[in-house]
Amino acid sequence: MNSDRRTFLHGLGVATAGSIALSSTTAAKRGGFPPSGTTAWGESYEIGEGEISTFSTVTPSGNPKYVGIHLSDGALADLPYADAFEDGEVEDGVQNHGFWSLPFDLDFPDDVPAPFEYAGLGWNPQGHTPKDVYTKPHFDVHFYFENRNTIGDIGINPETGEPYVIDAEDIADGQIPDGYSLLEGGLVVPTMGAHLAPTDAPELDDEEWLETLIWGVADVDGDDAYELNFIEPMVTVDYLENHLRGVVRDAVAQPDAYPQDGHYPTRYEIRDLGGGGDVIALTDFAERRA
Repeated sequence: MNSDRRTFLHGLGVATAGSIALSSTTAAKRGGFPPSGTTAWGESYEIGEGEISTFSTVTPSGNPKYVGIHLSDGALADLPYADAFEDGEVEDGVQNHGFWSLPFDLDFPDDVPAPFEYAGLGWNPQGHTPKDVYTKPHFDVHFYFENRNTIGDIGINPETGEPYVIDAEDIADGQIPDGYSLLEGGLVVPTMGAHLAPTDAPELDDEEWLETLIWGVADVDGDDAYELNFIEPMVTVDYLENHLRGVVRDAVAQPDAYPQDGHYPTRYEIRDLGGGGDVIALTDFAERRA
């Protein structure tokens, strides 16, 4: 980045990742941010020695201000790493291409603006593919534009038994954000989508990776046109623990066309709240029409 820049018990086997619950933590415990009078809280998920929560903030006039997640103080402590997954201590862990991950979904509060539906998060202790690019311990934070059932229906090619693979011509007209291109040869990850990354991301040029903003596409309505279906900050633990100071903001690259009417962020930010944890949020929303 540059200077402009609910209650279900999961029953996990260790204290490092355990349950989803309605959030009731006060803003004061979050270092005073986001502003308490105009912020609503969604679900929380216990992880490490803390929790991750969703929130939505509006301006005094009721316009969208922030949509984000908060990692409480302690959320990065005692996180489950590969040995805990391999020993069966993390019951909800999954393994893809040799990489362990702990996926979990969190509802946003009711006042979240369209097109946002829910947050799909993943703790990746070994990173994930592409190999040697995103293989640092990190969090994926998907801000999905469709509901869980629709995202869950993104599947594999029934003719081959393998994931779909697309190219740029399969993406709906105007829906490739400026300066972005498909990752992993256009692989469509089941229950997620295909990923687009900035072509000038340093990690794609063999430089150190700390954080990146991804856009995602999927054919969610069966018309064979792949449309934008999520925005995804990917943020390493290294960045949060060793590099982030204060608040860092960056622009969100925009497409020429949008998949549905709604408020889309033009900037995102990552905040160090000191003893209050960290925040990853979308902000500076602009109303767009499909």
